Amino acid sequence: MSQVSPSLAAPFDPSHAHGTIATDPAQLPYYAARSLLRMFAALALSVVFSFVYATVAARVRGAERIMIPVLDVLQSVPVLGFLAVTLPLWLALFPGSTLGLESAAVFAIFTSQVWNMTFAFYQALIAQPRDLDEAARALRLTRWQRFWKLDAPSGAFPLVWNGMMSFGGGWFFLIASEVLTIDQREYALPGIGAFAAAAAQQERIDLLMLAAAVMVVLVIGVNVVFWRPLTAWAERFRLGDTDASDPQTSVVYDLLRRSAIPAAVGALTLPLRNWLDHAMRVFGRTARRPLRSRTALPRWLRATASTLALAALALGFVLSFRFVATEVGLDQFAVTAGLGLITLARVAVVVLLGTVVWVPIGVWIGLSPRITRVAQPMVQVLASFPANFLFPLFALALVTTGVRLDIGGVLLMALGSQWYILFNVIAGAAAIPIDLRESARSLRLDRVLTWRTLYGPAVFGSWVTGALSAAGGAWNASIVAEVVSYGDTTLTAAGLGAYIAEATTAGDTGHVIVGVAVMSVLVVATNRLVWRRLYRLAETRYSLA
Repeated sequence: MSQVSPSLAAPFDPSHAHGTIATDPAQLPYYAARSLLRMFAALALSVVFSFVYATVAARVRGAERIMIPVLDVLQSVPVLGFLAVTLPLWLALFPGSTLGLESAAVFAIFTSQVWNMTFAFYQALIAQPRDLDEAARALRLTRWQRFWKLDAPSGAFPLVWNGMMSFGGGWFFLIASEVLTIDQREYALPGIGAFAAAAAQQERIDLLMLAAAVMVVLVIGVNVVFWRPLTAWAERFRLGDTDASDPQTSVVYDLLRRSAIPAAVGALTLPLRNWLDHAMRVFGRTARRPLRSRTALPRWLRATASTLALAALALGFVLSFRFVATEVGLDQFAVTAGLGLITLARVAVVVLLGTVVWVPIGVWIGLSPRITRVAQPMVQVLASFPANFLFPLFALALVTTGVRLDIGGVLLMALGSQWYILFNVIAGAAAIPIDLRESARSLRLDRVLTWRTLYGPAVFGSWVTGALSAAGGAWNASIVAEVVSYGDTTLTAAGLGAYIAEATTAGDTGHVIVGVAVMSVLVVATNRLVWRRLYRLAETRYSLA
């Protein structure tokens, strides 16, 4: 850490930016520490954003109508799209310092993690049982007390599980986040993702495999030290009548719980907690009326916020439209729309294959806590490992076999997105009440009938959430899966992801804007026409509440 901290604010001159870093294996521990620091910084920002954004959307009347569609649009924007637009801003905020690049990299990883976590916490808040809401109102908790004593604990379990998936998504975009394009020059931040990119450029298979091995060690280490204890701790906040006979366990969690560390942390943070409890009283107490009615903002404030939001959107649209019309040409929208439909077809195939393969496996794992305890670390390692580390080797295999990337790209997209389906189905199956399972056994239902009447309907809502996230992940993964390089060999598949990737590499902001705009429109339209209707079906017909 003594080496990491000073280099975060090292001088930076864009005119001397370089595209590679030293591929000395001795530097890998330092690179791994830098990448890990970026990942956890992005995760911390994602948790804070999820708490604030989801709580406002769920608790303030009328906010949902604006904030959830905005979240839909934001999650549809690819990571490279955020980078291309915000990179000049970060460099302007920290001129002459690599802290601007570091902030851009953390922000890029943040955008690959935060949307799924925010949606998960929001869903937990709006699905909160009425009896808990009535208890909070009866006890006259302040809004701050309600958040920390009810909202945060009730959303802890889905937030932790989706946080694990989102963390894996951050690993997937590590290379794109650590190798940045500035004025058509590439600058590689010290990190394991940049190391892998440099090894691929030099056609060093041995270094690629070494980077992949270090990544496996990192993923397993983070799982053992961080996610495994966190999931064991989150078990206490699961709602409903679920099987607690064989709960999740963690050696690290057991050691921490029996040590003096929790009491010491509690004592150290007590003044801060008391101050926050006092300061947050300005937000008032929990309303006497039921939760579903929500808090109403003053009419003038709502009108002002809506007007400012619409004005900002209109101004951004006009400026972007004028820039594109001048620099690129409006005919590019038709070109990118055709490419977008090709990528959309690949996304649909990814979701279909992921559903067929992982729904049965997810239900099998989720129904048995014993199997979950064994399978979860393996699934998490597979989900967290950035498959694009192996993309250069995949490109070499495609060149050798003669298979086109237009077909092989589907597999590459699936490697980065299919795990959302598996994780959500596992969580949905684990939440099936014991009495329903026992009823199915008592009635001696055969396997097909059990799936039709219990397992299928019970995990349908979780599948919708996972499939929606998988589709979003596949759209994002298309940017790195439709253009794959190994040394001087570059394979390109026809699609919108390749269009955006090539425009970003060339520093062509106009084409990036066109590609991102078309991708956002396609993703939002799919969400509205398909996923929202499936969500509504899950809530009205297949809800266990």
